[in-house]
Amino acid sequence: MKKEILISVSPYVQKYYINETFTDLPEDIKETLRAKLAVIAEKAHAIITLGFNENGEIYLEYKYEDLSYADEIGVELRMKKFQQEEGELLKSIKVWYMIYHTPNGEIVRDVILMQKEGKDKAEVASALLAKYGEGYNDFINMLLEEE
Repeated sequence: MKKEILISVSPYVQKYYINETFTDLPEDIKETLRAKLAVIAEKAHAIITLGFNENGEIYLEYKYEDLSYADEIGVELRMKKFQQEEGELLKSIKVWYMIYHTPNGEIVRDVILMQKEGKDKAEVASALLAKYGEGYNDFINMLLEEE
């Protein structure tokens, strides 16, 4: 499965990397991710990476350069806590990624706009199938089920 890194933070060299593909992500969000992931990286003595799978799902993973500090239980707990506390932020980043960095971004945007207009799932599905065709039926249904 293809993965794209959004940000990676290393406590070993006190540096971070943000993928140049995602320069359109707002600066305050980049800074929030950098700061929060740096805390996890420092406490866990691990390189922390956040990115996207090819289906648009966010992944969060870690890697150790120095196994003498390895604390896999601790790093897992810290990452789970981050995902719980920052659930809304991560959901927003996922939507941003799907709209601006996937081939079906226009469909995602249309789903969100129609839902904000108060249309129910059946109305949204019907309108989008009429606009984009039956070939997108599975994708549209998957988007509507996520809500």
